[in-house]
Amino acid sequence: MIPIVYVVGKSNSGKTTLVEKLIAELSARGYKVASVKYTAHHFDPDTEGKDTWRHTKAGAVASALVTPEKTALFLPGERPTLDELIYEHITLADIVITEGGKHESAPKIWVLGSPEEKVECKAEELIAVAADFAVESAAPAFVRDDATGMADLIQKTFLKNVSRSDVKVWLDGKFLEIKPFVKAFIGQTIKGMLSSLKGGKRGEKIHIKIGR
Repeated sequence: MIPIVYVVGKSNSGKTTLVEKLIAELSARGYKVASVKYTAHHFDPDTEGKDTWRHTKAGAVASALVTPEKTALFLPGERPTLDELIYEHITLADIVITEGGKHESAPKIWVLGSPEEKVECKAEELIAVAADFAVESAAPAFVRDDATGMADLIQKTFLKNVSRSDVKVWLDGKFLEIKPFVKAFIGQTIKGMLSSLKGGKRGEKIHIKIGR
């Protein structure tokens, strides 16, 4: 599964700055990083009356706004789980860094903005604490701007087996763990089949979707 690390804490604790630095540090090391921002606020970035909003209202299951510099994808309906979001739209990432989502059961870096704040997650979920003051923690503690140290921890814990020739399989939206020899068989079989097609010999990333 694509690993996910949650950066959590109270408002104004420094989460956004840390996420920004972690993305920059891991990207500089050659990893493909995706990010997700959780918010409790209700708002619609797809402004009422705009073309994409009208597309959605007409029944589009997804509507994209494409500009020369950036693409925004609007998905109507209930909030998807992070696994569903990754399965459908973030399959090229080596890792996902989220800001927020402290109630999720997942690896977390807890950011403390003041000595009065407390870590509020299970011990087995906590992989690090970021604070600019001394803290008592069984997990490693870093100062908040030590993105290098936290990136080292993330790389060692979650990214040591990253392979550009890896094979990932999702079945009905859920990641399916497969053994190395099965991965090799799937990869070699598909590459062999595609190599006989025009333009199919030099592909490094292959995506096949079966079903609706």
